[in-house]
Amino acid sequence: MKPARRVLPALLMTVFAGAAVPAANATHFSNVVVFGDSLSDAGYFRPFLASLGLPAPLVATLGRFTTNPGPIWAELVAEHYGASPAPSNAGGWNFAQGGARVASDSSSTPPGGAQRPVSTQITEYLARNGGAADSRALHTVWAGANDFFQNFGAFAAGGITQAQLQANVLGAATAEIQQVGRLYAAGARYVMVFSVPNIGATPSFTSLGAAASGAATALSAGYNTTLFTGLASAGLRVIPVDTFALIAEIQANPASFGFSNATAIACGPFPPITTSGSAQFCYSGNLVAPGAATSYVFADGVHPSTASHRIFADFATSLVDAPRAYSMLAEAPLRMRAGHVQAISDGLANGQSAPMGKLTAFASTGSGNFETQAQGDDAGFNADNTAHAVGVTMRASEAVTVGAAVGRTKAEGSFGGDLGGFRASENSVSIFVGARSGGLYANGAATLANLDYSDSRRTVRLGSVTRVAEASPSGSNASAFVNAGYDFAFGKVSVGPMVAWTSQNVEVNGFDETGAGSANLRIASQKRRSEVASVGIRASWDLGAITPYARFTADKEREKDGRTVSATPLSLVSGNWYDIPAYQPADSSYGTITVGVRGMIGDSIGYGLNYSKVTGRSGVSEDFVAGTLSVRF
Repeated sequence: MKPARRVLPALLMTVFAGAAVPAANATHFSNVVVFGDSLSDAGYFRPFLASLGLPAPLVATLGRFTTNPGPIWAELVAEHYGASPAPSNAGGWNFAQGGARVASDSSSTPPGGAQRPVSTQITEYLARNGGAADSRALHTVWAGANDFFQNFGAFAAGGITQAQLQANVLGAATAEIQQVGRLYAAGARYVMVFSVPNIGATPSFTSLGAAASGAATALSAGYNTTLFTGLASAGLRVIPVDTFALIAEIQANPASFGFSNATAIACGPFPPITTSGSAQFCYSGNLVAPGAATSYVFADGVHPSTASHRIFADFATSLVDAPRAYSMLAEAPLRMRAGHVQAISDGLANGQSAPMGKLTAFASTGSGNFETQAQGDDAGFNADNTAHAVGVTMRASEAVTVGAAVGRTKAEGSFGGDLGGFRASENSVSIFVGARSGGLYANGAATLANLDYSDSRRTVRLGSVTRVAEASPSGSNASAFVNAGYDFAFGKVSVGPMVAWTSQNVEVNGFDETGAGSANLRIASQKRRSEVASVGIRASWDLGAITPYARFTADKEREKDGRTVSATPLSLVSGNWYDIPAYQPADSSYGTITVGVRGMIGDSIGYGLNYSKVTGRSGVSEDFVAGTLSVRF
């Protein structure tokens, strides 16, 4: 809060103190449920490792297919959203198993081990969850690589033709679409689907030569094209994670991501079990170089290192957190408009006491703050708003005063957690009218404004790297405000009930981000509707040159439709749009307290000073202070 806004509330509202009580920790998702292969396996094979006679502390360290004991992306994402990162055979919700194919048994599973392709993993999940998928959970699917490996191996051995290789691999992509469809049919709403990486660019395939590497790259791309175009055609609005594009970026400039080696492997042999590097048996004791877990892209010939998994996790969560943050582009203007409406109210109040037929010009300025507190994985939001307006009123008759005003309102918005922010401004035009007869009064105003967002920036953290996605959205806001009431006079004191209704229609046009590479998103247009019904009481005390007043309203937001923000990665041409819930206050009922003074200096100069505070909204703090000067002609 700025210094002037600290002093004025103390002068005007000493009886009010404190802030909104924060809500309990909340997350976007009720759970994170993971399906897939070794890229997502959080330790399913630890019982198998124990059967090999390895020491218990080492078994606990190993188990992932990376540079153990570093976490994999699925564990990091689960922790980000407050869910359990444990594998399903240890009580968690990560059903992934190393070696798993999409819907067929795998030769990569240890002899005697359970064959659990993704199709079986989903069956296990649904059976555990009463046959239904949790509609509030984030489900993730990353598969296809083992279908690729098994068929490529068969082709290399002469067991299948090139045409069969392609048909089998693309058939696995079609099977993955079917498995994702099972989740949606069972009630899932949020499903994150990963592309297969560029398998041709892994150390195992680059070592085979340019021809084999190029063929593997083309087939990887074909799998992803079949997968994502098929998902889009089926109307399955998955959250698409383009790891193919991301890894290509990393390998093109590994140093920019903090890597010193993007071609060799970080893991050494684990005798007597392995004679070459294997991620399943990789830990700090057999790395090829100190710090290789964070300086190498690959753990072994096909599996990522700990540092790579961190980047994957950050990349995945950015796809969810970005639309959520951008929902504030449509939320902030609702609060920006409050200052302009207050300026109109002050100008109208001064104009209503002018002689009939006289013009009154007024100018108003004010500032306010709107803040949502960080809760769970939601980093929160803060906006400092300023509003300036000039206008003119005319006492058209004994009962009626009319007027018009133009305004300029600005907001400096910032996402919590240093995730970026934006500057918003609007130029508005308003017409308004007030009528009074005895103690009965009614006022109304209509406002149109353009919205312009400059310096819109979203910070994208990818491991040790920070990128900034930039954009320049635009939009509009149309609002209407009416109130009415009756003032009962008790000498110089007036007290009476009042009702009010405020409607706003905010539209933010769609836009594309730039500057963040494969993390750039296209954000669809947004609409935010608000209808607030209010009932309350107001009181004033006419002391001649000065009139203190106070007002309290109980407010109810009637529009609570659970809107979403839609996005799609710019790196994908398949048009895979997905939807993330927008910010929505926890409470639709709240209160607004306003205190102030107004009066005249001589016969022609009027003034007003007021402070408003929203109260009773969990996790939300909102207030505004404004001053108005008017001159009668």
